[in-house]
Amino acid sequence: MEALVTLTPDVRPEDTERVAREIERRLGLRARPDPLKPVRRLRVVVEGPGDVDALRREFPEVSRVILVRAEGSSPDLETVVERAREAVRGRIRPDETFAVDARRLDKTLPYTSRDLAQAVGDAVREETGASVDLDNPDRYVDVHVSGEGFLIGVTPATLREPSRRWLPADAFRHVYVCCERPELEYEIADLIRVTAALGLGGLILVRPRGESLERAREKMGAASLVDLRVVDELERAVEGFDVVVGLHPTGSEGEERLVRLARSGERVCLLVGSEREGLSRRAKRLADALVHLGPTTAEPMRTANAVAYAVGVLAGAAID
Repeated sequence: MEALVTLTPDVRPEDTERVAREIERRLGLRARPDPLKPVRRLRVVVEGPGDVDALRREFPEVSRVILVRAEGSSPDLETVVERAREAVRGRIRPDETFAVDARRLDKTLPYTSRDLAQAVGDAVREETGASVDLDNPDRYVDVHVSGEGFLIGVTPATLREPSRRWLPADAFRHVYVCCERPELEYEIADLIRVTAALGLGGLILVRPRGESLERAREKMGAASLVDLRVVDELERAVEGFDVVVGLHPTGSEGEERLVRLARSGERVCLLVGSEREGLSRRAKRLADALVHLGPTTAEPMRTANAVAYAVGVLAGAAID
């Protein structure tokens, strides 16, 4: 049986073939770049779950393993749907659940990934009597189509990828950062990066130094992913939030207070000051609480580090 093995994003595209050769050398499994899209995607011949376990154990680059049950050279939607119907026959029971993961690898095809998923999902339901569960399915039906053809996988969820306990992508969409008078380019760039990386709701800068902001925006591609606002008045920056928590090295309250306040409001603002000046007196008065993070030391955190630490505290509380 052939499996589609996708590699983690940190594998360089030019290293795809190298990983294939390493799989052949170390495990004795035939491996080649996927003809549909030969970048970070391999076709590997496997005998069963033992080979999949060996792939994961020996190669941390392996992200997902899909058992290929059908493939062909035509990207025609009706053909793909019919082959998907055949592929699931006898492989998904009526008492099981499934989810369709459809990928249109070639954007010139006359249908979208959503169209593909809808059509295949309807066919799988009709063929098997199984129900859809997008969050925790028993099996995945993967359908990948390009101008070169298609592949269809039917894979138990437990085999397709390791069990991971992810926080939802929107876990911190309700958390915003407001920084008062940032002056340095790296300071602003770091705040943009952490806001994008953690999926925060947005970043508000109060009277930033203009040239530093522009240089940070030019250097940070992540700026386009962030809801970034620049305002002149601090009161305007924090209006509309249910909770405003000031992060300050001499704050009188600890992390437990941060968690309680964050849970009490739908929109939470983490208020930080510039690395040179810290929070102003006016900012301290506007905050619902001033929170000290971490152990008491003589060294304050950099602004972006304090934000990341605070969100980490909220993440830990969410998991618990």
